[in-house]
Amino acid sequence: MDATGIKTNGFFKSKTFFVMASLAPLLFFYTLFLVIPKITSFYYPFTEYDGISNPVWIGLQNFATLIRDADLWGAMKNNLFYWAIATPINFFAALIVAFLLVKKPYRENTFYRVLYYFPAILPSVITALMWQFAFHGRYGIFNALLNAIGANVGEFYWLTNATAARWAMIIPMVWGGWAGNMLIFMGAIQSVPASLYESAELDGATDAAKLFFITVPVIWETMKTMIFFSIIALFGAFELILVMTNGGPAGATEVVGTYMYKIAFGAEGVAAFGYAAAIGLVLFAILGVISLIAFRFMDRGDAIEMAG
Repeated sequence: MDATGIKTNGFFKSKTFFVMASLAPLLFFYTLFLVIPKITSFYYPFTEYDGISNPVWIGLQNFATLIRDADLWGAMKNNLFYWAIATPINFFAALIVAFLLVKKPYRENTFYRVLYYFPAILPSVITALMWQFAFHGRYGIFNALLNAIGANVGEFYWLTNATAARWAMIIPMVWGGWAGNMLIFMGAIQSVPASLYESAELDGATDAAKLFFITVPVIWETMKTMIFFSIIALFGAFELILVMTNGGPAGATEVVGTYMYKIAFGAEGVAAFGYAAAIGLVLFAILGVISLIAFRFMDRGDAIEMAG
């Protein structure tokens, strides 16, 4: 056997070949299902494409249509509405409960932690189906509780009334969203030095004072990260809306995710994958700008505080 053959056999038995052979299938599928779609997502917005036939280049026509699309802007308003209401509730409820669970030596703390975190481990579809049944006019527990306390709503169908459905969706968003924040806050609060709380207690500080004047400043970096992720979630709530109301009634709960889904896969008639991709590209740009502004603002606030 010549030297070339010996080197070849040695390569196939080497650790380098083993690593390459192990990673090759993963890299192939990663490229096929993640890298290529991400690259093409910057091409399809400039085409007329139904997802099956060959895309046709149309330039900025999709973006011109997007600007005049009243349904899209209505869906964006709904996203802002849900984000502006559900996110602060999630944030502060998670912060307060996490502080109590970490700093208050309740015997039932372990049970409470499991109980409060339970919604976070449920799949979004299960959560949606559960709350859809809870809001049912005849069999739902929501009407039963209101009738029991004397509200006398009768058999009111919450998800078929535009105004009621819009506000009712906030409840499952909060119920399913705050537990994850609570867990992160608990980890951050546990890192706060106990000496800070002890000094505050000597000065007669209340629990509220310890929370907002000690805990919040110390864990501010964690809170900034969570604010960033909440901005990313601005255009979320896709599964809940799709399963519970499908954007209805009359678009009252329509969000950008469900609207894009209907446009892309032809739920409203003809599939317009290129137009849906254009919406996605605009959202990507909007979220990027909002994130940069938010971080610049928060960093500026930190600098002002340090200078003061």
